Amino acid sequence: MPADFLSLYLPNLLLILSVFIVGAASPGPATLMIMNVSAREGRAAGVMLSLGIVTGSVFWACVAALGFVAALKTSILFFTAMKMAGGLYLLFLAFRAFRSASRKPAAGVTEATPVTISHSLQYLRGLLLHLTNPKAPLVWMATLSVGAATTAPPVFLFTAVALCALAGTGVFVGYACLFSTRSAVAAYRKMRRPFDLVIGTLFGAAGIKLLTLKSA
Repeated sequence: MPADFLSLYLPNLLLILSVFIVGAASPGPATLMIMNVSAREGRAAGVMLSLGIVTGSVFWACVAALGFVAALKTSILFFTAMKMAGGLYLLFLAFRAFRSASRKPAAGVTEATPVTISHSLQYLRGLLLHLTNPKAPLVWMATLSVGAATTAPPVFLFTAVALCALAGTGVFVGYACLFSTRSAVAAYRKMRRPFDLVIGTLFGAAGIKLLTLKSA
């Protein structure tokens, strides 16, 4: 990367990166899902889910960087379809959490019994969670616009996206590692039912909020 590029755009890149990290680390559907899956199904499952979420985030980041967001905002049909898909998916996750909370272990089966789901499916779950979020491209547009001037070259935008992707991977994989530790897993097993009830409530509230979101 040329030195003159760094000297000119480094402050703006750091600003965008800071805004993104704060947003990524904040509690939301993605972090809740990573926390739940990591504690329930293990570190590998949480990491693959995280990579799927990051991939979906990078997709919307590229959409925003390429300038497609303005066109998407004017498409009521597209926005409505995305809103319905995302809201229904969050409600489905809420249903799964409530069902898990109501389920009692069968005779001879302990809470420690692992749930086996393929890594590719975990990746797809994370990818689907982010691709069905109609707010994601709008958030990316706002994030990139914080530090990008109207004259910013394409290489600046895609450098910002690449840095944010690396940071997002670190944040989400870090959450997966944190919530799959022995202490976290032990706490989840002790508090599984109330924990799943809280997760289900939060997913349900997020799904309803998304379904009732009005297009700008």
